[in-house]
Amino acid sequence: MFGSKEKSRRKLAGQVRNALGAPDWLESVDVDESGRAILVLLADPADQAGAEARRIEAEGRAELVPGVQAVTSILTAQVTAPAHKHVKLEPAPRRVSKGARLSDEAMQQGAPTQGGSIPKIAGIDRILVVASAKGGVGKSTVAVNLAAAMAKAGMKVGLLDADVYGPSIPTMLGMQEAQPETAASKKLVPVEAYGMKTLSIGYLSDPDAPMIWRGPIVMSAIAQMLNDAEWGELDVLVIDTPPGTGDAQLAIAQRVPVTAAVIVTTPQEVALADVRRGAAMFTKTAVPVLGIVETMSWFEDPAGNRHYLMGEGGGAAMAKTLGLPLLGQIPMLQTIREGGDAGKPAALSGGEPGRIFHELARTVAVGLDTLETKPAPEIIFED
Repeated sequence: MFGSKEKSRRKLAGQVRNALGAPDWLESVDVDESGRAILVLLADPADQAGAEARRIEAEGRAELVPGVQAVTSILTAQVTAPAHKHVKLEPAPRRVSKGARLSDEAMQQGAPTQGGSIPKIAGIDRILVVASAKGGVGKSTVAVNLAAAMAKAGMKVGLLDADVYGPSIPTMLGMQEAQPETAASKKLVPVEAYGMKTLSIGYLSDPDAPMIWRGPIVMSAIAQMLNDAEWGELDVLVIDTPPGTGDAQLAIAQRVPVTAAVIVTTPQEVALADVRRGAAMFTKTAVPVLGIVETMSWFEDPAGNRHYLMGEGGGAAMAKTLGLPLLGQIPMLQTIREGGDAGKPAALSGGEPGRIFHELARTVAVGLDTLETKPAPEIIFED
């Protein structure tokens, strides 16, 4: 299942874990494509000095491992038991061990428990994250058309473009020149497009300026667009996230009471290899995953013959492996691409694209109705 690069990253992550001695406060180790080791450390909020000492020690040891180019650590705060001299930290949700098969039971280990307080954003009933562990799979296309289909069906919909490094929603909605106004409350007024309330960093920045932002700035930008905006009453807020499992995704997990996530992938193996990592990230942050949406599933020629240019059945096979439903398959249709380029979502047109996204919107809406909004976990970034 895994390619040579993925195997090398997994091997290096194992070497880092061995170098640290696999203590009980080490939640996970991952290595990205640049060779950066990402350490998630369990921390007692009542013992900040001890947590800081462990962080420094862990980063120092990890930096000595051959092949590690940089180290980033994340302290995950957990609630400890009442005063005892020695208290072992226990994570709130049970952890899925590294390499474990993410079956239906495993995915439920990260689900929120019943009875806890659930912080919600005033006026927003449900929050749906559309994510992908790899770029170029059509995630933003799915997010825009899914939101548009929900709005066409009569739902009150908001669309937040959290892809701060490559905001494409203004283009896909034909709103490149839009600029949000500021209300009397000094909050941003979302831009109205096709019956949706939308916000994007693309509305607020120079389209030619690169976003050279570190994690804290990304978090601040997302938090401002989410909390410092007059969204009003929404049935659902759809959040289009950047690809991968980096700062923006963790910022959303920290600050946003997400109801559920949808993972987008193509059928090809190189994309599917990253889906497991994306699903695991949501499991660790207690975000239920509604299922997988497969894009570029096939191309149909004028004679009605299907050609599986990106592979066949990959999304269904991965969904089965992860114990998740396959929510829908979206074929290669020229009208979908043209709609994105022209700023007119294909979901609002008739014919096959409209039918596909209408069915996807109905399936997702039903799934959201069965879930409770999760409490946001505490995640602390340390440089």
